[in-house]
Amino acid sequence: MTLEDLKFLKIAIEKHPTTGITLEYLIKQNAIGALVVNSKGDKTLLVKQYRPGIGGDMYEIPAGLIEAGESALSTLYREIEEETGYLPKDYNIVYTPKKPLTVSPGYTQEKLYIYVIQLKDDSITPKTLKLDEGEDLTGTWFNIDEIEEISQDMKTILALNIFKNLK
Repeated sequence: MTLEDLKFLKIAIEKHPTTGITLEYLIKQNAIGALVVNSKGDKTLLVKQYRPGIGGDMYEIPAGLIEAGESALSTLYREIEEETGYLPKDYNIVYTPKKPLTVSPGYTQEKLYIYVIQLKDDSITPKTLKLDEGEDLTGTWFNIDEIEEISQDMKTILALNIFKNLK
């Protein structure tokens, strides 16, 4: 594989403004992530997928990149439908970020919008998933109290704590 083969990552280099050392970072699309909770607020839907950074499967909140021309909110609607099968009419947005969070400022420009959505009714049947090419994920409902034992994903734990602070 060569640098030209990279599809998602673009490397940038700049000089530090005071020391002059060379700094390398990634130019990466912004993204959204959403904690999906049931109508009672005691369970959340996590998706399990392979993550090369840990060399295995990970449970995490549904998430995705903001495409050119999309807003964070329209990306939320698209990603939730694709990865969970739920449509905007099926849920309420109970937390909208005031601004995106910087993921890793020493490494990337990427910013992340974290949302919390809650199903209107637990009897809603999700539609068929619309996964992107190459995506292989499955969703599982877990008790809210189990999440910190199940996931090591930072955006998932952050979204969980945002939800807990809403109560």
